[in-house]
Amino acid sequence: MPPVAAVPRTRTLGVPVSEPEEHEVDVHPLVRFAVERRVTMGMLTLGVLVLGALALKRLPLEFLPTISSSSISVQAGYDGSSPEEITRLIVQPLEDSLGTLNGVERMSSTASANDAYVNLEFADGTDMDMAAVEVRDRVDRVRHRLPPDLRQIRIRRFQSSDLPVLRLHLSATWDRDRLYRFAEDVLRRRLERLDGVAQVDVGGLRLREVQVQLDPERLDAHGVGVRDLVNRLRANNLTLPAGTVIEGSRKFLVRCVGELRTLNEIENLPLNDRGLRLADVARVTYDFPRQREFNYLNGTEALSVRLYKASNANLLEVVDRAKAELAAIEAEPQNAGLKTRIYQDASVDVRQGLSQLRDAGLLGGGLAVLAVFLFLRRLRTTLLVAIAIPTSVVATFVIMYLLRQAGWSQLTLNVVSLMGLVLALGMLVDSSIVVIEAIYRRAQTYDEDGVTAALRGASEVALPIVASTATTLCVFIPVIFLSRGGFFARYFTEIGTTVCIVMVASLIVALTVVPMAAALILSRHREPRPAPFLDLLSRLYGRAISWTLHYRLAFVILAAGMLYGSWLLFGTIERTFGSRSEARQITINVDTPRSYDLAETAALFDELYALIDRHREELGVADVTYRFDDGGGRRRWRGGKRLELYLKDESESPLTPGEVRDKLRQLMPVYAGVELKIGQSRRHWGGSGLEVELAGDDPAVLELLSRDVAARLAQIPGVEDVDLSLESGDDEIHVEVERQRALRVGLSSQAVALTVQNALSDRALSQLKTESGEVDLVVQYREDARATLDQLKNVTLHAGDDGRTRLPLDALADFEQVPGPRSIERENRLAKLTVTANASSPMASAMAMRGIGAMMGSIPFPPGYSWSFGRWNRLQQRDQEGSSFALLFAVLLVYMLMAALFESFTHPFSIMASVPFAFLGVGVVMKLAGQPRDNLTELGFVILVGVVVNNAIILVHHVNQLRRSGLPRDEAILLGGRHRLRPILMTAVTTILGLLPMVAPIFLPQYFGSVEGRAGNWAPVGLVILGGLTTSTFLTLVIIPTVYTLIDDLTTFCKRVAQST
Repeated sequence: MPPVAAVPRTRTLGVPVSEPEEHEVDVHPLVRFAVERRVTMGMLTLGVLVLGALALKRLPLEFLPTISSSSISVQAGYDGSSPEEITRLIVQPLEDSLGTLNGVERMSSTASANDAYVNLEFADGTDMDMAAVEVRDRVDRVRHRLPPDLRQIRIRRFQSSDLPVLRLHLSATWDRDRLYRFAEDVLRRRLERLDGVAQVDVGGLRLREVQVQLDPERLDAHGVGVRDLVNRLRANNLTLPAGTVIEGSRKFLVRCVGELRTLNEIENLPLNDRGLRLADVARVTYDFPRQREFNYLNGTEALSVRLYKASNANLLEVVDRAKAELAAIEAEPQNAGLKTRIYQDASVDVRQGLSQLRDAGLLGGGLAVLAVFLFLRRLRTTLLVAIAIPTSVVATFVIMYLLRQAGWSQLTLNVVSLMGLVLALGMLVDSSIVVIEAIYRRAQTYDEDGVTAALRGASEVALPIVASTATTLCVFIPVIFLSRGGFFARYFTEIGTTVCIVMVASLIVALTVVPMAAALILSRHREPRPAPFLDLLSRLYGRAISWTLHYRLAFVILAAGMLYGSWLLFGTIERTFGSRSEARQITINVDTPRSYDLAETAALFDELYALIDRHREELGVADVTYRFDDGGGRRRWRGGKRLELYLKDESESPLTPGEVRDKLRQLMPVYAGVELKIGQSRRHWGGSGLEVELAGDDPAVLELLSRDVAARLAQIPGVEDVDLSLESGDDEIHVEVERQRALRVGLSSQAVALTVQNALSDRALSQLKTESGEVDLVVQYREDARATLDQLKNVTLHAGDDGRTRLPLDALADFEQVPGPRSIERENRLAKLTVTANASSPMASAMAMRGIGAMMGSIPFPPGYSWSFGRWNRLQQRDQEGSSFALLFAVLLVYMLMAALFESFTHPFSIMASVPFAFLGVGVVMKLAGQPRDNLTELGFVILVGVVVNNAIILVHHVNQLRRSGLPRDEAILLGGRHRLRPILMTAVTTILGLLPMVAPIFLPQYFGSVEGRAGNWAPVGLVILGGLTTSTFLTLVIIPTVYTLIDDLTTFCKRVAQST
């Protein structure tokens, strides 16, 4: 469309100015399509709104984004084995096989009683799906070297989606047998049938087994050896394929079936040819094994139930279905006496977190629209902004859903992605505001109708808003390089992806929907309404620019002083890891002496619970769970004796988890030989836990080093709860076979060991196949015949060719009582010991780690011995390094983009000058709020770099346009500043107001929730952007013109020098 001659007006924002003659504007093709095909554009917009509603319903709801670890663990169980046996029989063969995998950076292992654990950490960039396949293949290759009766080997790769969405305890007035059968046969099956439920685990559930309790006196009387009896049981409980036979034209598979199926068959199993049956020397029962693990909720013994959802299921819907089903189960008459108590519900965090963000978004969006109305004082023009906000948001949901369906992202609706949406809420109207203001100004200045003003106004500012959007997008490119780093990298990526989607959607809306709507609803020029405040501000701004251009040297010195002050201010702000947000959960680990029996342990836990229960309201505790074991048995784990305190919601209790921990330390009594360790429940992206790992060849040397390290750690300020991984496990009795004596009677060491194992071990001998599944078959001496050392010494051995020679065990073996290790840890096939501690608070963690690093550097280590931080601390350090890299990379990318858009090496420097002045405001607001530098504020820094240059881009681009139209430089700066004052203030104010609800918890926690709660996941990011944008906006308006002229003069001088040479 050719330019229309117009009479330029002599008023901009109420200030008389000299307008340049109208220059021809090239209409942007996207703008032309939207304005000239208004019906088509309207239908496309309506289609996006409909698709957005569908996408919003189908996007999965989570509390946090799905996080996948770059490590793979291999776990195996071998009942009745000591840590030394686990290391020799399982861990070392697995290490030999897995240690040569490509990409493995670190291999660690832990061998405890009955369990082996090997963890592999892979390098960044490793294809973890392929790595998992290779790990499984290596485990299969080494399977023949592992014990044949090993429990199932589990290979796992941690994902946050694998965490349970619902935890509850199940209790009843019924007998134990009925409760266990109900949990296994009814509750588990009914819950797993629900749509979206992937798995239900019942903790504390002890499945019944077939127990063959041998009577040693009767065995001796009938001359039956334990080993012979066990071999006979194995030989009579198997089914083997035998090949095929052909009968006529038919082919049959042949199977030799010899499995035991009933208790009666087991009891009548013949042991010799004289009619001796198994029932004559043993008692056969189908019963529960002796209880060795105990789970309690609020003082009542119960079963713990964990419910997991399918990866693509909606968390809220799954939890709601499960709750409804649990209520229905409890209400059934046959289940009278059954009680379920939910003590951890992931949907609560999701609902409340999303609700807080939704409210912040609605309030921020409303404030942004109000700000536009106050600036423009036109209801119709403000309506354009009100249209742009929901359209951009709904379009964001469409793009998120399409990217997820295409497999290009794992985006879900969660606190992090919605935080990105709320962060972008104030920024998404920036492009629309610039377009609206340009259209509005053309309608006023050149008396153009709505269609012409929409075409020319939107096209006039198309380049600067594309450039400003591009700068916001490009700062998130560095996070792509963080995506294989620590857990915060995934956090950064989720926010960055969401912000990028929102900004792209808002740019498209600004260049299509806004011009289309403006062409429909804007009328021809009307005289602007009086704006005394803007008139005064414009006059003052003109004088300020004139002063800075006249006294450039003084102003540069003043600006440099401000930058130096901001640098000093930043130096006083502490750097920490994680965030101020903590899970409202506290763990108390209980270490008891080895001499404690089950009754003493139970009494101790009852006393601890009673103490906490008396102070429940004071501490703000909602539920208390605790568990302990009998000090032996099939399952042993470090920290197996513990209490978990689930605190009331932050809206119900004013205490933070840190304050509760301090109160608990004062309340807890001192017990002789008992150690209580009160710690936080560490979230996956941070926390105050500290670990120092020592590795080397000799465990004795490591023990000496670890004691020295622990003593020094305790002296570091901010470090508390120092602990060593030196606790001994159960006392062991070593049975050392005298080989010569054993050989003289025809027995090997293996035969003696197997006899002892068969007599004492509760390891399953084999399985019986029943209609309801496989049942373990356990053979051992009856309990009163295997309780003492004397009974062990008298275990009968059958020797000689005919087995009739009988000897007591102590005739062929010596016995030694030794303390056994609780666990054996290894790192890259070297012995490892770990010194653990806690920082006094998450805010003190970085300072504590710096102190530990300096302290460890002063300790002389023998050759072959080394130290490192624990895995969580290493991830925290990696996140810190990555965020610093992202910030520097973001600054470089913004400069490169500006240079490309302006086709100049010098103009971008005048724009980039707004970045350092933004950090002055950041330092001030962080200091006022007491906010430390953490990973969330680092993310705010990265986003801030892309946001603060937008105002400078709009200003510099317009000044260049005016200079090209023939205005002298200083006059173009004055006029361009006045032209762009209103859109710059509008975009800044709308963004700031949009962020206010996000940062409200920092300054008004009594109304918006504490920053130590859920708001701690997003408030620090908004705080940084708000503070930086506030100072940058106002300083940009006066500093950028001065920097622009200095760089322009320097460029001109350099050109003259070049021409003269």
